[in-house]
Amino acid sequence: MLVAVRRNVQEITVRIGQNNHIMYKIPHQLFNCKSLRKLSMIKCGGGKSAGITLPKSMCFPQLQVLCLVGFSVSNVELMEKFLSSCPVLKTFHISEFDIGTQHNLIVESTCLENLVLDTSCCIHLGQTDHGVTSVTKLCAPKLKDFVCTGLMTQEYSFGNFYSLVSAAILMKLKKKSKDEILDTYSKLPVEEKEVYAKSMMKFLVAVHKVASMRLSFGFLEVLSRAPNLLDCPHFCNLQYLQLEMWFTRDSLRSIAYLLRNSPIIYSVVLTSMESNSEDIGTDWEAGLSLPGMLSRLKIVEIKAVVGCDSELKLLSFLLKNARFWRKLLFSFVLALARLIE
Repeated sequence: MLVAVRRNVQEITVRIGQNNHIMYKIPHQLFNCKSLRKLSMIKCGGGKSAGITLPKSMCFPQLQVLCLVGFSVSNVELMEKFLSSCPVLKTFHISEFDIGTQHNLIVESTCLENLVLDTSCCIHLGQTDHGVTSVTKLCAPKLKDFVCTGLMTQEYSFGNFYSLVSAAILMKLKKKSKDEILDTYSKLPVEEKEVYAKSMMKFLVAVHKVASMRLSFGFLEVLSRAPNLLDCPHFCNLQYLQLEMWFTRDSLRSIAYLLRNSPIIYSVVLTSMESNSEDIGTDWEAGLSLPGMLSRLKIVEIKAVVGCDSELKLLSFLLKNARFWRKLLFSFVLALARLIE
């Protein structure tokens, strides 16, 4: 590695094996490589994140791409210094990481254009045992593409995303995918859903200027419980909307809200994540329809259709409010497709 640094290397990938008892100290020469344009540091294997010690002196004048996967950093001040030492950073991917207790994670950059952030494994973000709330703070005025995966229990603070074009907000309640099921949300008290809904609304306010947006099923499930749901925000640039969902009353109301506040929406892709036989009632869309609200909607695709009543009611809502279709696509689950045959 040091030989490569001395020869003005432009791209380095560091892979570290799993050892829970070692704090890895990366050579300071790597963190002061003035020729480096891309740096990837990846922990291999499963288990806990690997601890790394950052040097006090860091300088990456040409680094444009930074990828950190599977690490923990106890000194958050040095982590902030690490990012500030990359003045022309354009792409930042950070996932499966952790920080020390009672610290904020701050990502601030004037040049950053692409950010992939996964805080779902960061167990110390959010409410701590001492009642102190740790926050993920993001400030990147030139950001164009943003992907965020995290837990709804975590706190976020956003600067102005003036240039944002695309956003994927993939929030969830459970760290493990196998626990992220409809039953988890069905058992949530209404008051708790409202708390999460307020947090999710902060994301929508932050990314409301995007042209393309993707949301997770958990996000939709709690969003409809937000107080004053119809008041804000409006997505005046949104044309492409991709949603993972359960066909529940709460999810359908969230979808109707998003469409109502997206005057130039052109394409919607819905993916059913789990079969649902819940009776959503006949008034699920109350207050969510406006004359001509989907006048520009041309393409709707619904994936993993099972033929349940809530799917038909959503389709009826779309047909009623969108008049000028170009494509209406369905993909059925295998069992239903065979039944139809």
